[in-house]
Amino acid sequence: MIKLALLFILIAGISLRLIYTRDANIIFDFDQIEDQFYTYKLAVDHDPVIIGRAVYGDPRIHHGVFYYYYNLIPFLISSGNFFVSTYWNIFFNAATALIIFTLSKFIFHKNLPALISALIITCSFEIIRFSNWLTIDTVSIFTVPLFYLGLWAIYQNKKWGLALSAVSLGLSLQADLSFLYLIPVFLIFWVIFRPKLPSLNLLFFSSLVFIITISTLILTEIKLNFSGIKTLLNFSQTFDEATRLSFVQRISLFQEDFFKNFSNNLFPQRQDLGIYLGILIILITLFYFFSKKTPKQEKYGICFLLLYLFSPAVMLILGYHDKPWFLIALPPAIALISGYTISKLKSLFLILPAILFIIGSNSAIILQRPQPAYQLFDNIYDSTSHLDYQIQVVDYTYQKSKGEPFAINAVTYPLYYNGLWAYLYNWYGREKYGYIPGWLGGDQLHPYDLLPSSKKQEKIIFMIISETPRIPEVYKNLGKTWVSKNGKLIEEKKFSGFTVQKYEK
Repeated sequence: MIKLALLFILIAGISLRLIYTRDANIIFDFDQIEDQFYTYKLAVDHDPVIIGRAVYGDPRIHHGVFYYYYNLIPFLISSGNFFVSTYWNIFFNAATALIIFTLSKFIFHKNLPALISALIITCSFEIIRFSNWLTIDTVSIFTVPLFYLGLWAIYQNKKWGLALSAVSLGLSLQADLSFLYLIPVFLIFWVIFRPKLPSLNLLFFSSLVFIITISTLILTEIKLNFSGIKTLLNFSQTFDEATRLSFVQRISLFQEDFFKNFSNNLFPQRQDLGIYLGILIILITLFYFFSKKTPKQEKYGICFLLLYLFSPAVMLILGYHDKPWFLIALPPAIALISGYTISKLKSLFLILPAILFIIGSNSAIILQRPQPAYQLFDNIYDSTSHLDYQIQVVDYTYQKSKGEPFAINAVTYPLYYNGLWAYLYNWYGREKYGYIPGWLGGDQLHPYDLLPSSKKQEKIIFMIISETPRIPEVYKNLGKTWVSKNGKLIEEKKFSGFTVQKYEK
């Protein structure tokens, strides 16, 4: 019966994520494009990638490379079809519910809190909206819960626990270097729970596995004279706002985002209720922690959940990164502690309405797409970052060329970088229409040269102009001026975030 319930939860989770990403509701911006090209180097150029892309263009610090290898399987299966990569990510995003079920069951030895926690993860708006955001950090939704599963297994004297924690810690660091906070969390866990010391063989094996897992990060630091470590030690000077946040400001921002996560996981339609939901759940948990009727083993479980829940606060010592993915590891902890507190309602007449309320609230906001709440990164991305609008542009150029050869030029963010259209035309355009246009812009370095340079014999030219505010108007006007000297304007079409001009020679 439990296996059938978990299968239903997994299928329901995948279905909700497919609904969410339907009609190409997928982010495809600079980070995603870069990650696809890194995977391209692996799959097509057979170039083993050791150093990941720079963090926000800062050459001192680089991401890990695990995501490129994680993305390699769907890339090879589909020849770079980004939809297939999305489906691959959707599966692991939904499968996180199975890890959460396992962890809760291990902690409390009961199916009810475990099932409730898994259901919350399955329908969580906060988790689901990361399913259309494919980049380095994405995999941490899956790997960080594995780290905590390994920790609890250590406490239960299971030999595989230390190795699992070592591997998942390494993969989490590959996903985002901010997960360095998991190392002091590991030490705090050891002080509080005092698990049995591992054998020398197990300790050696787990250490070796961890070193292998982060070996590319180590090689990167050696290559770059440990500039990444030096930068992270000055985290507040690198990633805090330009005003350099004080410790009190960091706590204030953390608190705001912390409670916002409660609403996004439990009642996303009312952001203002997050603080009340969070405080209520924490207080109920503390009540059972201090209750004399609560078994000692259960109290250890509660303590572990609280450690998981508040562990991201460790990063406040170094700084605070005010971006949505900074607390990407928090939703599974919220699901676990919420599942535990709801299970304490005892009566099914109280438990079922609470579960249905959470499922209904999250599912409703997903089924009622589109709406402003779907903007995961309001201050970072705009409509030009969405794959559905980009594909509309590609389709338009093919339809208007009517099968004839054509060339394109573009004013796209970042300027003079043609990764976006090179990838889209090479993948989507070639797959659907059988040929690709020539490129009239500046020379592109490999692998961004997927579009051949135009021989300037095409009679049809399209100028694609991104209307993102990230590009100053002067460059958009320069693009229009350039193309006006190379043909006669036939038609101008506006899309959400893009203007496309058709010229004929």
